[in-house]
Amino acid sequence: MTIDDRGDPAQIIARVGDFADSERALEVWMYLATKAGWTVSLIPDVVLDADAGDCGVVEVEGLRHRIRLTPQVRTTLVDGAGGRMSQRPVFRHAAWADPLLEPDGCVPHLGR
Repeated sequence: MTIDDRGDPAQIIARVGDFADSERALEVWMYLATKAGWTVSLIPDVVLDADAGDCGVVEVEGLRHRIRLTPQVRTTLVDGAGGRMSQRPVFRHAAWADPLLEPDGCVPHLGR
């Protein structure tokens, strides 16, 4: 697989469900990124904000990403409460990558 054939890591969404813990969500996201052709490594001992949904920080071929577990994917909830079936859109939890920018807010130039 060439670089041009791979989707951006920030576009990888791991649909892990509402009851997955952050460790499992991180594992699933890393698996999907590796399956997509990326070389991913976990950055150990990073301070995480669990209230913000942080699962961990990974390096994807030289660029760091914070993996988060938050309501991120849209789905339809079918509800039969009250004896009447109804449908409404809701968000479900997913693990996703948030690129970490350099302190000046710019990503390093990749020479392309």
